[in-house]
Amino acid sequence: RFVMVLIVLAVLTALVWWFVDPARMLWVFVAVLVVSCPCALSLATPAALTVATGAFSRLGVLVTRGHAIETLGRADRFVFDKTGTLTLGRLVLADMFLFPAGPAPGLDANAALSLASALEQGSEHPVGRAFCQAAQDRDLAVTDQLTQLRAMTGQGMEARVAGRLYRIGTLSHAAALHGQALPEAAQTWMLAACRAGGTVVALADEAGWQALFHFGDTLREDTLAMIRALKQAGVRLSILSGDTADAVQAVAARLGIEDARGGQSPEDKHAAIRQWQAAGEVVAMVGDGVNDAPVLAQAQVSVAVGEASDLARKSADIVLLGARMMTLVAAFDLAKRSLRVIRQNLVWAFVYNISAIPLAMLGIITPWMAGLGMSSSSLLVVLNALRLQGGGKVVKNPLGTR
Repeated sequence: RFVMVLIVLAVLTALVWWFVDPARMLWVFVAVLVVSCPCALSLATPAALTVATGAFSRLGVLVTRGHAIETLGRADRFVFDKTGTLTLGRLVLADMFLFPAGPAPGLDANAALSLASALEQGSEHPVGRAFCQAAQDRDLAVTDQLTQLRAMTGQGMEARVAGRLYRIGTLSHAAALHGQALPEAAQTWMLAACRAGGTVVALADEAGWQALFHFGDTLREDTLAMIRALKQAGVRLSILSGDTADAVQAVAARLGIEDARGGQSPEDKHAAIRQWQAAGEVVAMVGDGVNDAPVLAQAQVSVAVGEASDLARKSADIVLLGARMMTLVAAFDLAKRSLRVIRQNLVWAFVYNISAIPLAMLGIITPWMAGLGMSSSSLLVVLNALRLQGGGKVVKNPLGTR
C-alpha cells in the first residue's frame, strides 16, 4: 500500500511540476521516488527479530515460530505446569499406603509396586519413569503380560493383568473404576503426603483401592528466583497441574503464587487458558509433558523446558535448552526490549517518510540528497536492531543474580 501511494504521489507531483517548471519535473519526480524508504518500514520488524533470535540462541533459548518473540514480550500472564516444570520432575518413591481390605489379600509393598510398574511401563510421564526406577532399585520382576493397555491423557493408565482390570493415576481416575470413597485412614495419609510436597498416585481395580504411592520431588534450584523476578516485572502467575490440589497448593505456598489449581485435566487447563484469553490477557504457557501439548498449542505463546517430551517441544513456540528457569526471565526481558526496538524502528521510518516525501515533492530535496537520506534511513533501522546483540550475553533479572 505504501509503494502504491508513493507511485501515485510521484506521478501527481510530476504532472504538477510539468506545469510549474518542466525543466525540474524529472529530477523532482526521481527525488520523490528515491527519498522514500519502504525498505526502512519493511526492515523495522524482521531486522529486530532476526538479531533477537540470535541473542535468544546465545541465552540457550530456541525460537521455533516467528510470532514467539513479539508475543512473549506482550505476555501479561505466565501459566506453569508443576511436575517437571517448576520441579525437577525426578520423582523418587517416598512412601506407600496399602489397603488391607483389598481384593488381593496379602498384597505387600513389593507386589503393589511391581503391579504399578507394569502398568506404567508404557508411560512417558515422569511418574511412569519413577515407578520403573523404583522397581529396578528393588530388583522386582515386572510382568509384561498386559492386555487392553491404554493411556488416558492427564489421568493415568489402564490395563488388564491376569484378567483383572486395573487403573493407576489420579485419585479420580482410579476411583471411577470402582466408585468407592477413600477410607479415612488413607485420606489422613494422603493429606500428610501432600503437605510434604510431591505427587500422590493411586492404584485400584474394579473391586476397590489397592495402594497409594507418594513420590517426592524438589523445586528447581532457581524456580523461586524466577517467580520473584516475574512478579517484579508485573505479570500475573498461575499454576495448572494434574496433581492433587493439596500438593499443588503446597508448592504454590512456597513460591508465593496465589492462583494454583490442582486436579486439572488437559480439558480443564485448556478451558482456563481460553477464559483468560477471553478476558483480553496474553497468556504464556510453560510446560514439559505430553499432557501439556494441547494447552501449549492454545496459549498465545508457549514455552517448553529442556527436559520436555518430544511432543511438548514440537508444540511449543519457544524451547529452553537448559535446565535453568532464570533463562525464561532473561528471554522475557529480551523479548520486551525487542518490542521497544521494533517500535523505535517503525516510528523512525514513519517520521522520516512523512517528513522527507513532502520536501521532495516541493523540490527542496534533490536526487542525490534523496539517495543519501534513503540509505541512511535503512542503515539507522539496522543499526538500532543490532543493539539487541548484547541481549544474550548476560542473564539479566530484577534480582541481580545470574
